[in-house]
Amino acid sequence: MTRTVPPSSAGAIPVLPAVGPVPPLVLPPMADVRLPNGLRVVAVRHASIPMAELRLAVPLDAESFRTSAVHELVAATLLHGTPQREREAITNELATAGAVLSASRTSRWLGVSGSGPAAALPTLLGVLGECLVEARHEDAAVRAARERAVRQAATTRRQPHLLASEALLDHLYGPMPRMNDVPYEADLAAVTAEEVRAAHRVVVRPDRAVLVLVGDLDPERAVGRAAQALRGWSAAEDTPPAPCAPVIRRSGIARIHRPGAAQSQIRLVRPAIDRNHPEFAALTLANIVFGGYFSSRLVADVRERHGLAYRCESVFRDHLDQLVIALEADTATESAAGTLLRIRHQLRSMAEQPPSGAEVEAARRYVTGMTALATSSQQAWASSLLLSLTLGQEPDRVARFLDELATVSAADVAAAAGRWYDPTDYHGVVLGDTAHLTETDIAL
Repeated sequence: MTRTVPPSSAGAIPVLPAVGPVPPLVLPPMADVRLPNGLRVVAVRHASIPMAELRLAVPLDAESFRTSAVHELVAATLLHGTPQREREAITNELATAGAVLSASRTSRWLGVSGSGPAAALPTLLGVLGECLVEARHEDAAVRAARERAVRQAATTRRQPHLLASEALLDHLYGPMPRMNDVPYEADLAAVTAEEVRAAHRVVVRPDRAVLVLVGDLDPERAVGRAAQALRGWSAAEDTPPAPCAPVIRRSGIARIHRPGAAQSQIRLVRPAIDRNHPEFAALTLANIVFGGYFSSRLVADVRERHGLAYRCESVFRDHLDQLVIALEADTATESAAGTLLRIRHQLRSMAEQPPSGAEVEAARRYVTGMTALATSSQQAWASSLLLSLTLGQEPDRVARFLDELATVSAADVAAAAGRWYDPTDYHGVVLGDTAHLTETDIAL
């Protein structure tokens, strides 16, 4: 069948409506309470659907690579049974309530994530409280978890992105067990069940931990339920750890040779201001313009215009308590030198050709849109709120940051661009078959 296009519309370019002002973010009702045992509980009413989300973060501090392996197995067996209930009974109780609960570990946090109908929140909290206090970490459970963890680590540790990240940390700071997200296989294989049980008693503690509850709930009542369910969770008093900002011991760019590697990973960083600094909003927009999204200068130049990299971006990362600007690119081996050259060029142009008003406005709208996505659902709210709290920010930070972004001028962003994107301030590594790279290639 042939469709006839009216003459008035044939060949016409559709006109998109203008994007209106972004409405302010209205924070939902919430309760923020520090329980007597030191646990901070933040409960938020987000009644979009009759569900509830639970997020718990317990701080970890691994003084050795072996300790990080022990922490990995603490997380892996945390929900595998208590003196009252076997793992199967816990699984059945959660399933009957339509809920799920899982535990995981990063280098700095032991995390528990839960989800289920709002009516299942008491069940989630009850199972969580029981496991936090009385997890058995039985020999058989630890042995099975250890075998799985060794296999997973063996696979993950072959990934170039992990090798590049660890090479970067080692070059900048030396050995960093406190940032060891993936334990070494040998350390995992040597962990005993007794070590896991002993570690639980030391590290699974409520002081400095954070619990977030989001969903179709009454915030005050949810806090009360959490206090009741976790009343047996306690810890001896001690001194909170001091903030740790690692010092760069080796500057410049190191070549980490992997003979025959088809790809190269470029990782460069420089220390930045913290997220609560008055100039962080301006730096955020400058970073978006430089390499923070698909329309950024770095992506347009390195990936789209010259086809040098599979991936390139500029992001904020946390090196313990030090925020850094991280420039990352994955490229073919023969393109590594050209990629470094274009990165150098784009860094210099940030000062010589500051972001325009149009670039700043596009970056502002991008950040605002991403923030809207991060608060669009119960799951998103729970994860976003937990991230803010673990970074030392207050629950209202997301709304306050949007207000700060709205007042940043193009001149503020230009000043940040000139200050934070000097190529001589960036240090890191190139991981790959680097035999063809010269000192001139890696000199920023």
